[in-house]
Amino acid sequence: MIHWNWNVKVSDRPVGLTRDSGWQAGVRRTLPLSPEKAWDFLLSPDAVNIWLGGRNPIAADGKFRLPDGTRCEITVFQPASHLRMRWQPPDYAQPAVLQVRLIPAGRKTVFAFHQEKLPDAAARKQRLVFYRTALTRLAELTGQR
Repeated sequence: MIHWNWNVKVSDRPVGLTRDSGWQAGVRRTLPLSPEKAWDFLLSPDAVNIWLGGRNPIAADGKFRLPDGTRCEITVFQPASHLRMRWQPPDYAQPAVLQVRLIPAGRKTVFAFHQEKLPDAAARKQRLVFYRTALTRLAELTGQR
């Protein structure tokens, strides 16, 4: 026999919308790179061009603009672990937050991209497509199909 607890409030919030950080999107993929090599690969010009859209050097205190006018500011820079940045395209009223994390997985590494404070559901969908494509292209760059 199943007993229902009718006092539990089911959220009517759409998938991807959080109470504290607004719209968010996250994508992960395990790539065939050792944790020791993953950071250098992530910050290589070819990889940065794929996941960020520009060939700017990424540094701990970096502020820069991408070719499309997106303003970026590194706020956390933990080598071999993760970075966070404010990320504001020209059409965003407020900056979103982009975090890239590397998670060791044996001899491989999980590349995790997460954005929060996106302006709406359409931006969330666009960023999900972007990062799924970026991870596929990064995998191809490592020789993985």
